[in-house]
Amino acid sequence: MNFIQISANSTILNLIEENIGAEEFNRIKNKLNKMATEELNLIDGNLVAYTDLTNKFVQQMDKSEILTLPIYEKHKREVIMVDDTNLLSSIEDINKVRYLGFDTESKPVFRRGQPKSKISLMQIATTEKCYIFQMAKITDRDSIGELIENKNLLKIGIGLGEDINKLKNELGYKLNSIVDLSSLFRCFGRKNRIGTKQLVALVLNENIKKSKKMSTSNWATKKLSHSQIIYASDDAFSSVDAYIKLREILLPYKNYMNSKLLKMLDY
Repeated sequence: MNFIQISANSTILNLIEENIGAEEFNRIKNKLNKMATEELNLIDGNLVAYTDLTNKFVQQMDKSEILTLPIYEKHKREVIMVDDTNLLSSIEDINKVRYLGFDTESKPVFRRGQPKSKISLMQIATTEKCYIFQMAKITDRDSIGELIENKNLLKIGIGLGEDINKLKNELGYKLNSIVDLSSLFRCFGRKNRIGTKQLVALVLNENIKKSKKMSTSNWATKKLSHSQIIYASDDAFSSVDAYIKLREILLPYKNYMNSKLLKMLDY
């Protein structure tokens, strides 16, 4: 590609050449052409890399491949059980952070036709700590309402539709400023629903342990087991971990994203 020839009127180029001389003119022209070619190659290379990356995100990773990945063990971070005694101090800590992993757990219903259970737990994770709110042990619901409605806190999770409805119906508050990772991955063209196991594998290249038995355990129990605490905190930790990793690896490709994706990634 001859950048100079396609970018300027030939009469103007002739006048420049006459004034600075043919040798100097050719030197400048060749330098500009080289710079333009290098820049175009860089842009094309970035576009190819972005396309490869998003193509990876739309694929469903095979279970056997996930088993070969290192185990996700971020649950070894601090987990704080929240009740009336430490509610306000926990909320104060959470309010200092922009990005939060978010999830809820409810006691499972096994009989068809039975009404759905109310929220038993609300998990909110920073990159350092996970706060597990045991709703039966909290009487100050207004403070929780202020927390979930705070527009400065970005709550990140998977399939948050039901959480939004339950919080609205049970507490009367709207979950504001959310990033549903399911919607984010649909922006890449993914058709399969993204679950926590696929999310962690595709973004963090790790294998998070998910137990069907634990997912259907009694979340309304007064004292959660160690396994329940790990399961609940892992869900919240993995959402914020994956989101921050996505922001990091996608940052060089901002120019290829639409406004919706840019907003979801908080760029």
